[in-house]
Amino acid sequence: MKRKQPLTPRLAKKEQKRLARQTALIFIFTLLLLGGFVFFALPNVVRVAFNVLDSDPVAGLGDTIPPQIPILSAPVSATHSAQIKISGFGEAGSEVVLVLSGEETDKQQIDEEGQFEFMVELTEGENSITTYAIDEADNESIASKSYSVLLDSEAPTLEIESPEAGSTITLRKNQLTTIAGKTEPKAKVYVGGKLTFANADGEFSTTYNLSEGENKIEIRAQDSAGNLTKQELIVNFAY
Repeated sequence: MKRKQPLTPRLAKKEQKRLARQTALIFIFTLLLLGGFVFFALPNVVRVAFNVLDSDPVAGLGDTIPPQIPILSAPVSATHSAQIKISGFGEAGSEVVLVLSGEETDKQQIDEEGQFEFMVELTEGENSITTYAIDEADNESIASKSYSVLLDSEAPTLEIESPEAGSTITLRKNQLTTIAGKTEPKAKVYVGGKLTFANADGEFSTTYNLSEGENKIEIRAQDSAGNLTKQELIVNFAY
C-alpha cells in the first residue's frame, strides 16, 4: 500500500490559505442567508402568525344565527277604523316585515332602541297580523305571534220592543218599567245612561224609573268595533 507523502511547509501553507478562503466564503454566505431571513422571510412569518391569532375561527362560516323574533303589542280585537297602528320590539338594526292576512305589505328597519311601528290598512272583516325579522346576513326569524283584528264599519241594528213609543204608562206600581229590545249580539246597550249587555241572540232588557209626564229616553247600542246606533224613546207616565 502506497503511503501518503507529508506536505511540505510550502504546500501546507497553501492548503491553509485555501481552507481559510472556504471558511470565509461559508461565513459570508451564512450571513447573507440570515440577513435575508431577518429582512424578508421573518416579517411575513410574523404577519401570518398575527393573522391566524386575530382571525375568528368561525368567521369563514358566516353569520347563520337568525335575529330575535319581533314582539307585537297586542292590537284591538275589533275596530271601525280602516287604519290602525301596530307597534312592537325587535333586534336593533334588523328589518321587520309586516304580514297582513298572509301577504307581506310593508317593512322597515328596527331603530337603535329596538322599536318599530306600522300604520296598517285593514279590509272589511277579519284581518290577521304577524311579523318576522331579517338581519344583515339575510337570516330570517320565525314569525311573531299572530293577532286577529276585525274591521266592522257597519253600525248595529237597534229595535225597541217595549214599551211602545208614544204610549202612556199609568199607576205608581208601573213607574219602574222594563225597556226591552234587540240589537247586535254581545253589544253594549245604554238606556238613559244605564249600561246593560245584549245576549248571544242580541236581546236586551233593563228597568228604567219613569218621571211623571213625558219621558225622553236615549237608547244607544255600541258593538265591539265601536260603531254606535242611537234612538230616542218617548213614553208618558201618569200616577
